Amino acid sequence: MRKAQTEAITLVLISGIIISLVGFAWTWGKPMIDKRSVMTQFASATRFMEDLDEKIVNMAGTCSSQGSCEETITLPFAGLVTLDEANNAITYTFDVNQPLITKGEVIFNTVDNGTVARYGEKPSVISLRGKTTPSSLYTLIFTLRYRELDSTEPWKGYKIQLTSLSGNVNGNNRIIISYGGSETRAGQAHNGGDLVVSKVKVQPI
Repeated sequence: MRKAQTEAITLVLISGIIISLVGFAWTWGKPMIDKRSVMTQFASATRFMEDLDEKIVNMAGTCSSQGSCEETITLPFAGLVTLDEANNAITYTFDVNQPLITKGEVIFNTVDNGTVARYGEKPSVISLRGKTTPSSLYTLIFTLRYRELDSTEPWKGYKIQLTSLSGNVNGNNRIIISYGGSETRAGQAHNGGDLVVSKVKVQPI
C-alpha cells in the first residue's frame, strides 16, 4: 500500500516537472519560432516583389501592342495589395507578431531612390517600412514604385506607368498585369526631351 502511494507521488512529481519544463521551453522558444516565421514571411514577400518587378519591366520592354501580354502573380501569403496610381506604385501590406522594422525605410534594389534617375539605373525602387498597431502586431509595408529614367543620347525620358486594369485597386489573393501600350509625350521628360511612356495595367484580386 505504502509502495503504491510512493509510486503515485513519484509519478505526480515527475509529471509536474515535465509540464514545467515543457512550459519553460515553450516560453523560451516561442519568440524564436515567431521570429523565424517572420523572417520566412519577409523573405517570401521580398521574392514576390522582385518577381513582380521583373515581370512588369520585361512586359514594358518586350511587348509590342496593347493586350498582347498578360501575367498573373499569386501572393505568397495573406496580405493586402494596393495599386497607388498617384505615386505610380504597388504596395503589399501584412501583419506579423515580431518587430522587424518599426522606423524609417529600407531600400532593396538601388542606391538611388529618387523620383528621377539616369538611364541605365533600375526603373524601379523596392522598399520596406514598418509600423506598430494598437493590437500589438507589427505591420510591414513593401512598396514597388517606378520612376522616370533620363537619357541624353538621345535626349529623352523613359517611364513605366502603372494604370488600373478594371478600376479595382485592392486585392488579397493575386495580381493580374497586362501590357497597355506605349506613347511618346513631346517635351514632357524631366530633362525637357520627349517622354516615352510604357503602360502596364494592374488588377489586384
